[in-house]
Amino acid sequence: MNSTASKITGIVIAIVQAFDILIHAATDQLEFLRVTANIVILVWLAILLFGRLRQVSKAASAGAISLYLLLNLIFLFQSGFTNPAQGGAPRTMLFILVFLTIVLSTLFTTNHQGSGQIP
Repeated sequence: MNSTASKITGIVIAIVQAFDILIHAATDQLEFLRVTANIVILVWLAILLFGRLRQVSKAASAGAISLYLLLNLIFLFQSGFTNPAQGGAPRTMLFILVFLTIVLSTLFTTNHQGSGQIP
């Protein structure tokens, strides 16, 4: 993946995070753990995309992605796999957004590592 494709991937990840926060704000269902997880990814992306640190290790990237996943898993175990505010429907949007974030973030990390931007 070239530099332009990598930036586009990063932007898509950021859009997914912003969408996740906005959908919860719009439905008056802001959850601390979910928003914190989104912010972890947004900060990690900002560090990489804006070059605030010359090199971010693969371990640091894996740590950010793992923390995102952990916070969402804690949320699921605390709040359940269904959403009472939606009549007990499964949290399908959560699963889709978390899956997209994990896959795209892993791809983004792998690409940055291949380009030498992540040692």
